[in-house]
Amino acid sequence: MSTNQPGHPFDSTDGPVQDELVGARWWKFDFHVHTPASDDYGKGPDQAVLRERSPQRWLLDFMRAGIDCVAVTDHNTGAWIDVLKRANAELRKERPEDYRPLHLFPGVEINVHGGIHMLAILDPGKGRSDIDQLLGAAGLPEECTVASVTRKSPVEVAQVIVDRGGLAIPAHIDSERGILVQLDGQSLREVMDSPLIIAAEALNKDCLRRFEPKPAWSLVIGSDAHHPGGSPGDGNIGSGHRYPGSHHTWVKMGSPCIEGLRLALLDGAPLAVLRSDEDVGDPNEHAVHVIESITIDNARYAGRGRPLESRFSPWMSAIVGGRGTGKSTIVEMLRLALDRRDDMPEEIRPDFASFASVPRRRDDAGALTPDTEAVATIRKGDGRFRLRWRADETEASIEEQNPNGEWTRGAGDIRERFPVRILSQKQVLALSRDPDSLLKVIDDSPQVGRVDWDSQHEELEARFVRLGGEVREADSKMKLRSRLLGELSDVKRQIRVFEEGGHRELLAAYGRYGSQLRAFEDRLREMTKVERGVRDLADNLGPSAPREEDFDASREAEADALDLLRKSTAGQRALQLRLDAIANEFADFQRKWSGQVDKSAWDRGRREIEEAYDALQERLQREGVEDVGDFGGLVDRRRVIEKRLAGLDKLEEQRATVGARAVEALADIEARRAELTRRRIAFCEDLLTGNELVRVTLIPFGDDPRSAEDEFRTRLDRRDGRLAKDILDEGRESGILAELYADAPEGPEERIATLTARIGRVKKQVTRITGGEDTPERTRWFHTHVRQLRPDQVAHFELWWPEDRLRVDYRRTARSPFLSIAQGSPGQKSAAILALLLSHGDEPIVLDQPEDDLDNHVIHDLIVRQIRDNKRRRQVIVVTHNPNIVVNGDAEQVIAMDHVGGQCVVVVKGTGSLQEPEVREEVCRVMEGGRRAFEARYRRLVRG
Repeated sequence: MSTNQPGHPFDSTDGPVQDELVGARWWKFDFHVHTPASDDYGKGPDQAVLRERSPQRWLLDFMRAGIDCVAVTDHNTGAWIDVLKRANAELRKERPEDYRPLHLFPGVEINVHGGIHMLAILDPGKGRSDIDQLLGAAGLPEECTVASVTRKSPVEVAQVIVDRGGLAIPAHIDSERGILVQLDGQSLREVMDSPLIIAAEALNKDCLRRFEPKPAWSLVIGSDAHHPGGSPGDGNIGSGHRYPGSHHTWVKMGSPCIEGLRLALLDGAPLAVLRSDEDVGDPNEHAVHVIESITIDNARYAGRGRPLESRFSPWMSAIVGGRGTGKSTIVEMLRLALDRRDDMPEEIRPDFASFASVPRRRDDAGALTPDTEAVATIRKGDGRFRLRWRADETEASIEEQNPNGEWTRGAGDIRERFPVRILSQKQVLALSRDPDSLLKVIDDSPQVGRVDWDSQHEELEARFVRLGGEVREADSKMKLRSRLLGELSDVKRQIRVFEEGGHRELLAAYGRYGSQLRAFEDRLREMTKVERGVRDLADNLGPSAPREEDFDASREAEADALDLLRKSTAGQRALQLRLDAIANEFADFQRKWSGQVDKSAWDRGRREIEEAYDALQERLQREGVEDVGDFGGLVDRRRVIEKRLAGLDKLEEQRATVGARAVEALADIEARRAELTRRRIAFCEDLLTGNELVRVTLIPFGDDPRSAEDEFRTRLDRRDGRLAKDILDEGRESGILAELYADAPEGPEERIATLTARIGRVKKQVTRITGGEDTPERTRWFHTHVRQLRPDQVAHFELWWPEDRLRVDYRRTARSPFLSIAQGSPGQKSAAILALLLSHGDEPIVLDQPEDDLDNHVIHDLIVRQIRDNKRRRQVIVVTHNPNIVVNGDAEQVIAMDHVGGQCVVVVKGTGSLQEPEVREEVCRVMEGGRRAFEARYRRLVRG
């Protein structure tokens, strides 16, 4: 997770800050603080010194504590409000160390009749005069002190505060001067039931648990700081260690203002209010990978004359507007820039192709011009990127921002580096018609990791095919064995004729010495080959020169690194020289050895036998033996045959080893296929945990023989529908596939084991048939066809596995029975698939009108709930006509579109958060039921 803290999308005077959060975000709000204007500020031994603390130092105390918003609530006075505003403006200009934007809410802690303390908080645009008027209207004297008390009741004081546009918040209600301590009975109930009060400050978040009914208050917490920050032992911290940053409340709103604060308090926890004592961490954390913006330039209906830019919240952005205002244009331009065109089902690609075309005539479809450009700005971790797509280029390019802010050309594949899921309602509906296509969605998840699995699986398959080829090649060569053995027997018989003619010993010696000579010749060739190999190795080990120009030798660390490279080069060169020396040494040995052989007694004996044999041949020829020369050829032939047979013996050993390795590879493939199924099962079990309306079940290897038939027939090269009796008959009652699934167990592990064993038997049956064996279970036509398959086709068949199948069930209510998605309406199907798609992943997801065909009940229970759960994990961008998705989905950013002067434009500026009246009015204007959605969320009509 990543956060942009301490980024502030708005500074109180400077306006929007680019490259930071847009829309609503969480603000660290201290609802109750005091300044030296309070008589009891700094109470303790150092009070006199602390009351002299400057406004600048006071502000920096809160800035150092990371506070975003402060309600300045001195006792019965607003004396420091204007002073702090001026000091804050000076700090903003000077930007000293520890400076960060701080938003000041003018306020006051009023002593109310009955010993009650009431906080009044006004808009940041108010000042001291507004506080003075409020105090006067509350009945406090003009020169009031910390001891002054109004005679009005808490509810009457709350009415005064609300009439002036402020918020009335009872202070520390469960402590001294709090209503739960000072009031009881009807007096307390009157305060609790007042619609004027929507929040209260409480030290204990559970302090209202004993009341029934409980007031619908948001319980906030403030520091009530009367001292600056410090450590408990430095004397600067008062009782209870309450100081700037010690206690605060996270409040969700757009730019800090009283209306945004009011709506957040109406929303309450956990949507818009989180107390620091709840250990919530930093609620501004968001996904690592987010789309910051899309800029469209020179499209047909957008960005002409002036680029159309839409910036997105890292949580949820809702794009709203009437028909033809450019909402879907933003989605499709994101699709182009992020290279997601191939993600669409075939049936909807023509629609997109029509959009992503340049019209030749005015009446032609097409939303582009030859100069159209779409630029998506992406933030991924600490990196920032631009993906630039142009109509006149074949693909989008990547640009990366350097630390100095400059943009340079980036590398890599957009789809791999910047994953995103973009879904139109048509895509969702297409997926709902074929739940098995959702397997790809599941396989894309890190938990399943299909890309890595495919890579390793393909390696195993290639290994199996290669090993199988080697086995088949060996088997083919082994067929020569019988012929060679017969030929050897004939040759030996002919040799015996010569050996039995009185020259047995000479001929035997000649044959023996011939074999021995070939042994020496083989030895010499092998030694020569070794020498050459060592020399080749030495030649290939020559080191490459280090890139010394990449190092600055004047820098000590880089000089040391360069020295290490040079040492490595020298070491490698030394190795090369050693190998050259070894080769030379071995060549000398070889020459000496050859000389020793030539001078040996064995070589003299060999030459004598050869001379005697030559003399015998001459003598036999003189005696009329015409075929005497055949003896040498027969001896040579015998030697060649024996050598080939020896090679076949070795090949047989190798074939056994390779065959075993092929069996191991096939077993590894089987194990990995089962592993893929188990990963999918585990993913599906975690997928919709807690979702009572949709469930997804993975069926190992499927449960319908018909769904496995196409691939089975393809592997057997029998795609024409024939051999139905052997493969699968019309009634799905007989044939290999019917037998495969008959009475298969339902339990995942039992099913995997059973079907894996059955599939293995089917494969062995086919391979036995190819080997000539007949099986009584199959027809003669099946035997004939299988035996005509090429070896590579048989190997391809051995790699066949039926695909897993997804079963998606849904129900309308938690008490309804589950039904197959196939029985649902288009809306119910889409809702189930959307719930599944939203339930996993951390990449940005873009939804184009997901609510089509859905009723509001389904939208809330499936879509809104999932969007809320998704936002901290992934960025959500949704185009919608449904106000419930925008309002109850708690969109941090609303992008309102309109069509003006023939161009699509963004009509709402500012932060785009729901707390802004202009945004709410636009939602109500373009969305039927928008006002009802706001009323339902905020429990009363929201102004604006």
